[in-house]
Amino acid sequence: MASESIITLYDSASRSGMPLAWNPMVLKARYALDFKGIPYKTVWLEYPDIEPTLRSIGAAPTRTKPDGTPHYTIPVIADPSRPTASGLPTVVSDSWLIAEYLDEAYPTPGLLLPEGSRALQMHFQQFVTSTVFLPLLPILALPLMDFLNDISRAYWREAREAYAGVKLEEMCPRGTQKWADAWTTVQKGFADVAALLDKNGSEGNTLVMGNKVSFGDFVIASCLEPIFIVFPEEWEERVRHWDNGRWAKLRDHCAALKTEGDV
Repeated sequence: MASESIITLYDSASRSGMPLAWNPMVLKARYALDFKGIPYKTVWLEYPDIEPTLRSIGAAPTRTKPDGTPHYTIPVIADPSRPTASGLPTVVSDSWLIAEYLDEAYPTPGLLLPEGSRALQMHFQQFVTSTVFLPLLPILALPLMDFLNDISRAYWREAREAYAGVKLEEMCPRGTQKWADAWTTVQKGFADVAALLDKNGSEGNTLVMGNKVSFGDFVIASCLEPIFIVFPEEWEERVRHWDNGRWAKLRDHCAALKTEGDV
């Protein structure tokens, strides 16, 4: 397949020598593409370049800034194999909408949102976001900044400090009570997710839908992978043992799918 006709995934750039595919928001879309077995390439963007680049390709904003202007975020995909009426690639913003699009355009080898599960999958994503992802952010904010080039580091710091109201260094200093409390909250969040999934009744099964891969698995894995990358010691000592090793199994399952979109 010619590289001009394959999907482009837009992701955040890392500085030389650092891991590439770490952004939890983009990981959901990356896992989805890899699960589908769809060839794609990655365009790595510095944070100040995200908005002008996405505007230039006709991507939709995903939300509105406090001042009322549109806010552009990744992930975004551009699919030239399914052009619009004007002949331009189909462009889709937001990991959930990307999953919906991929199921419609590429229904094989399986659906990310199996028939009849879409509402439940959406609610599950919201549940994981509130119980795991948001509590995890203060732990990740400072170390993830170290992955970025200088031009993106300033943007990263400004945006997150404006949201949190404190310096990144004060959010969750390693070795402090804040650090310990944050990990306790994250562990409880994962335990709450595990308790919900145990309602499936499939003992030892790691998947959200019991016996089939779905988008919900990638929602959880997108929280696990940054921990695995950023905090290898905490992963080995803490997270891989939580909930009888359930999350280590899920992370390994999804990591086996993950690529960086090289074609």
